[in-house]
Amino acid sequence: MNRAVKLILAAALVLLLSGCYDYSEPDEKAWVLAMGLDKGRQNKLTVTAVIAVPKNIAGGGGGQPASGGGGAGGNFFTISMEAPTLLSTLELLDSVVDRRVDLSHTKWFVFSRELAEQGIAGYFAPISRFYQFRRSSYIVVCQERAEDFLAKGVPKLEDNVGKYFELMQRGWRYTEFIPFDSFHQFYLKSESPGVEPVAMLASLNRKAPVFESNSPKPKGWYYAGRIPRRGGGPVEVMGGAVFRKGKMVGILNGDQVGVQKMFFDTFRRTIVDVPDPKHPGRYIIVDVKPRQKPEVEVQIVDGYPQISVDLKLEGDIISIQSGENYTTPDRLHIVEQAVERILLKDINDTVAKSQELETDFLGFGLHAKKLFRTWPEWEEYRWDEKYPGAQIAVNVDYKVRRVGLVHEMAPLR
Repeated sequence: MNRAVKLILAAALVLLLSGCYDYSEPDEKAWVLAMGLDKGRQNKLTVTAVIAVPKNIAGGGGGQPASGGGGAGGNFFTISMEAPTLLSTLELLDSVVDRRVDLSHTKWFVFSRELAEQGIAGYFAPISRFYQFRRSSYIVVCQERAEDFLAKGVPKLEDNVGKYFELMQRGWRYTEFIPFDSFHQFYLKSESPGVEPVAMLASLNRKAPVFESNSPKPKGWYYAGRIPRRGGGPVEVMGGAVFRKGKMVGILNGDQVGVQKMFFDTFRRTIVDVPDPKHPGRYIIVDVKPRQKPEVEVQIVDGYPQISVDLKLEGDIISIQSGENYTTPDRLHIVEQAVERILLKDINDTVAKSQELETDFLGFGLHAKKLFRTWPEWEEYRWDEKYPGAQIAVNVDYKVRRVGLVHEMAPLR
């Protein structure tokens, strides 16, 4: 082949490579920011999509609500379709939405509690294989139908509903009440023996009173759908939905989610109201943060696990309601011991609940599997069957680092 023929072929190849036959313009796509799944009314599933209206987010919508949507200025709209599978809904949406539907920016996959309790494992495989899917999205379980949750969950402070979903989830960094797991971690825990996932629990605000009495309750005692409040946005995110083999088997309140995060080293900070040991009805308010990673030791004795956990925490004294001077070096141990007692109670309650549900959502099995030489030996041990009979001992060591900005304590007159 002479040189001229080679040059002609090379030029033709360059022209083919530079073609734009499969181009896709961003302004020709309908960006789905959240997907909701419910039991279907006329098919197997009711799938709800929250779709952004970019021109209104950018300020070009003239303040007119989009058809069928919510948000300030109609910055998004929701649409629900009946379909046999989640992904088949995309083609149905293309028949009624004037842009091509795309999941590349989806933040939340919301399952109704009713559907979650029946099982959602069958939806993971098609979602995780799909090329538009991002594993950084999150699994959310809502107390009501996902269709209603997404349609009525209108943000108060954000024009961009996608950012609203992201900021609501990002609360795990600032509070113990929101689980950490993204879809990626949720999927891996669902597929791995020795650990089970916890999804975010969400709900719309209840208008009726949640509790009839005004008896004292710890702030972490609540979970989404049971938070006594008035005002604010319609959506609340608190607590977790516990899964076993792809099915939701229980609910964790805010404090129990915090314990789960302590054991996975995703716990960042919380504020604890500690009953004052010398003044009933008064509280010592402290800050609690991790001092180092949790130390977990697992042994197999007579076929069953024996687990010991050492949690080292620290924090500051924020307030002492009684005015009692606990800030001197010889009295700091009173506060430290009071904090350890209340934390240990929450931890033991959470451990007991995990064994009651027969679900190791605390991840002890991840430490136990190193005791087995091969993966088949680990699988043959059947950790999920042995875990409810495990002996678990937890030690909490809390140290006060700072006592606040008050130089000398004096009772109020």
